[in-house]
Amino acid sequence: MESPILIFTIIFMSLIYLLIGFGINKDNAKYLLAGYNTMTPEQRQKFNIEKYLEFLNPFFKKLSLYPPLSFGLMYILFEGEQLILIWSLLQLLPFVWFTRLYLKNRHGRKIS
Repeated sequence: MESPILIFTIIFMSLIYLLIGFGINKDNAKYLLAGYNTMTPEQRQKFNIEKYLEFLNPFFKKLSLYPPLSFGLMYILFEGEQLILIWSLLQLLPFVWFTRLYLKNRHGRKIS
């Protein structure tokens, strides 16, 4: 059995992702979304926040499943410090994927 701190971390990460997925909306985006909160009012009017949130919210809701599922798989394959290190690095992959998807949709072209 892994340490309670690790289990707490996994649960905490999942809850944070779930809260982001359900919590960010058009009304509070100007306070919570990095980049959007620094735009001028004119820039915000040009930015399609509804379309962005249609992409962002489901992504974070699905992402809430990633920490426990990836930990379960890594728990089968690795142990000890190796397990923690590999699992920690795996937590970065969805954000790389998210960035690629966002850029693909933003520019309307495929990113290889």
